[in-house]
Amino acid sequence: MSHRDAMKTGRWEIECDLADGARIGRLRFDGVDLLTTKPADFRPPAADHGRYETRPVYGYDDCFPTVDACGHWPDHGELCWLRWSGTPVACSVASALSPLRFARRLDFEAGCLRWNFAVENSGDTPLPVQHVMHPLMPADKIDAIKLPTGQGYDASQVAAELLALPPGNVRMLYLKNVTDGMVRIGFRQGLQLTVRFPTDLFPTLGIWWNNQGYPDEPGLRRAECAFEPVPGPDSTLTSGTTMTVPAQGRIAWHIDWEVACR
Repeated sequence: MSHRDAMKTGRWEIECDLADGARIGRLRFDGVDLLTTKPADFRPPAADHGRYETRPVYGYDDCFPTVDACGHWPDHGELCWLRWSGTPVACSVASALSPLRFARRLDFEAGCLRWNFAVENSGDTPLPVQHVMHPLMPADKIDAIKLPTGQGYDASQVAAELLALPPGNVRMLYLKNVTDGMVRIGFRQGLQLTVRFPTDLFPTLGIWWNNQGYPDEPGLRRAECAFEPVPGPDSTLTSGTTMTVPAQGRIAWHIDWEVACR
């Protein structure tokens, strides 16, 4: 049974379903959707694209403690399959597979949203984890991107190639060793979203850009993108991570979204 709550605070609107993995199904600023919204119709793809694609894909999920399936952890992590407790702006959930508890709190100000995260480990062994924000944004409503500088790539060239990607194509990129934790995204409706993240914890920026190329089946192709700070070289937990929750301990961090008119 759904437990979807909606609320408005200042210029922000949020809708969150605690029963559906605390998915944020709508996030608006001044009436502009910053995330993709629920599709009118949904069916799972005929091809096997992993368990994550068996539920409607839209909005925001927390990927934890991995993104890629790893060991007993499912594709895109465990949290999207669990019922959370709390409110749309302050909620938490206990892992069913480990002694971990994950919490998310949203602090809204006039033009800023601070995403606060914390993980507690009640076990006797330190546990390496990944947390990757998974905010799917409407790629067809984005017309400007400024990416962080880093090693081994030209930020301006990567941004231009993404914006020019023809329909029917998909890109998944990892910009590694970023030197400034900032991404700026321009929406056609006149808003500019700046994402700020700590590079000591998130040395990589993952980019998912899907211009109606995935899933490659009639009626299922989506226009979506995501800019995801990653605590390691890629989205596989076993590849290495900067996040470890100490035994009987806790870690916490935050990421800021700043919105302004262009």
